[in-house]
Amino acid sequence: MTKDIPNYSTNSDPGVLRIFVIRHGQTAENSKKILQGHLDTDLNDVGIDQAQKLGKYLREDRDIVFDKVYTSDLKRCQQTLAEILKSYSSKPEIDVDAGLRERSMGVIQGMYLKDAEEYAAKHGKTSFREFGEKADAFEERFTGTVAKIVEKSSDMKNIALISHGGSIRQLLKWLEYTDLDITKIIVYNTSVTVIDFIKDEKEYQVQRVGNTQHLGEGEFIVSDLRLR
Repeated sequence: MTKDIPNYSTNSDPGVLRIFVIRHGQTAENSKKILQGHLDTDLNDVGIDQAQKLGKYLREDRDIVFDKVYTSDLKRCQQTLAEILKSYSSKPEIDVDAGLRERSMGVIQGMYLKDAEEYAAKHGKTSFREFGEKADAFEERFTGTVAKIVEKSSDMKNIALISHGGSIRQLLKWLEYTDLDITKIIVYNTSVTVIDFIKDEKEYQVQRVGNTQHLGEGEFIVSDLRLR
């Protein structure tokens, strides 16, 4: 029997838009601690398995149906979506949007984490995060994309966003989510974060962060901030 998870179900309230925010499955670069950013990487075998398990869980265990799905244009997100939808006989409309990409890491994209840290120190930086897309620009780009998606989905009840770990963390920061210290966590590959948008109040309510029940018992929340 599936354990009940409040608000982890298909929404039937026309006054609410339920947003299922899904991180892509694992890539070889994830497992090797290589900084990906805008690199167009593929899922590895683990990532494919994670996405297939999520698809079965969403459709067969939770009976969740999407009115529309929005995905980052990077392959690891589109491949994750393709594996998820194998469990669905009726496919939702899909919109590919580059605004849902991860933060660009600039010159250190493709470097191993330890090499990026050494490179930053060599160039007088306190952190490798000082390279690439500026934090304010990243937040404006990503949350602006989400806001536009929500506006376009005003007549819908359930949508999914397939995106990236850093992007999801930035979204939670923008929403001022405080139940978890978002400065110290990174959501796991194929985790599901559930956010309700209350249409009349134009208010976001975070219902669930980083659910990974489809991967087994317990929660898989990464506590090493250096991981991406």
